[in-house]
Amino acid sequence: MTIIPAFFKDQYSNYVLNKEIPGPSRNKEAVNLSMARTVGIVYMLGTHEDYRSVEKFVRFLQDKDIRVKAMGYVRDKYLTRRYLPKLTYDFFYTRDLNWYHKPGGTYVKEFLKNRYDIFMDLSSGDIFPLRYLSAKATAKLKVGRYNEKNKAIFDLLIRSEKQQKMEPYIQEVKHYLSVINK
Repeated sequence: MTIIPAFFKDQYSNYVLNKEIPGPSRNKEAVNLSMARTVGIVYMLGTHEDYRSVEKFVRFLQDKDIRVKAMGYVRDKYLTRRYLPKLTYDFFYTRDLNWYHKPGGTYVKEFLKNRYDIFMDLSSGDIFPLRYLSAKATAKLKVGRYNEKNKAIFDLLIRSEKQQKMEPYIQEVKHYLSVINK
């Protein structure tokens, strides 16, 4: 059995991601919340508070008659019963990652098949499986947190002063997506 150091896995992961990021052929479009009909969301399920923030945001979007699909990443092998997949929410786990952290599995494939008007990454850090999904997702507008690595993936980068908290970041996303004027 060969053990590959984490540094090489990270380097290879980034190499694969950079090769798979869609080039200039992607049709980008300014879409605000009043125009959007479909929204895709990825997030890191770290705490119950994060889940509640995402749940509240999804309800806000659904109240605007927007179809939402949310994909949460769980760093455990299994999820507790209170976070079971629902119609709007799916999850993937560390067991669904290949050796260089590329996400796979049925839920991930179905999630990536969809086309979104707006795609959002609500995670607070540089989490490769979520960056991969963000790069591979098909959307008119992609929104994520400001990070040098994210410049090639997202169309709208939001710098949040409270980097670790999801709720204030979601409020900023709602604000900017409400004021975008096509």
